[in-house]
Amino acid sequence: MMPPLRTILPLLLVAFPAQAHETDARRSQYVVECRAEFAPSTSHARLVKLYGAKNVTFAGVNRPEGEIVKATVLFAKDASRRLEIEWHDEKKRRLPSVITVFGEQNKWTGPLGIKNGMAIQDIEQRAGRPFKINGFGFDVAGAGHFDETKLEKLPGGCFFNAYFDIEGGLPPQHLERFVGDVEISSDDPDLLTLKPKLWIYTLTYPPPSTD
Repeated sequence: MMPPLRTILPLLLVAFPAQAHETDARRSQYVVECRAEFAPSTSHARLVKLYGAKNVTFAGVNRPEGEIVKATVLFAKDASRRLEIEWHDEKKRRLPSVITVFGEQNKWTGPLGIKNGMAIQDIEQRAGRPFKINGFGFDVAGAGHFDETKLEKLPGGCFFNAYFDIEGGLPPQHLERFVGDVEISSDDPDLLTLKPKLWIYTLTYPPPSTD
């Protein structure tokens, strides 16, 4: 006679405790790093197994200048959990190229505890030193440049990129020097008065080696 399910479940958890705990913990906390389910070897199929077919779709997504690209989307209808993965091998939907997390209320936590909605000072602290961002009011407004910081290249082999925004989208008239194709230091006192916040970050993998 087969034992009841309530007896079997504890035995399964004892057999695979660490793996079950790590997977459940990461999924409940919405962690996106260059490892685990977002490692260089991951695929659309693996994400379906982890998050369920109803939560993983493949569709066209918007990019700057009206470009539309194909991507795997987690939780497409939930802005607080939406995450997009583009692939180096789009046909087989494997080998991630760019993972995108956007929106200030998004729950996904990136490397070093980074989350959208953080103040630029918080990102600077994680970077380990000041960095440059683009001026506002043009195509790549508020883009961060993390050369020679802790965010330049992350464990797992991916690169961190980010965009910052300010209330109203444009600086006031007396700070017009922050508008257009210029670079601003993240610790500029005038910039800090505008309280820039992170609103998009990406993890980017280089193309796989052909050797």
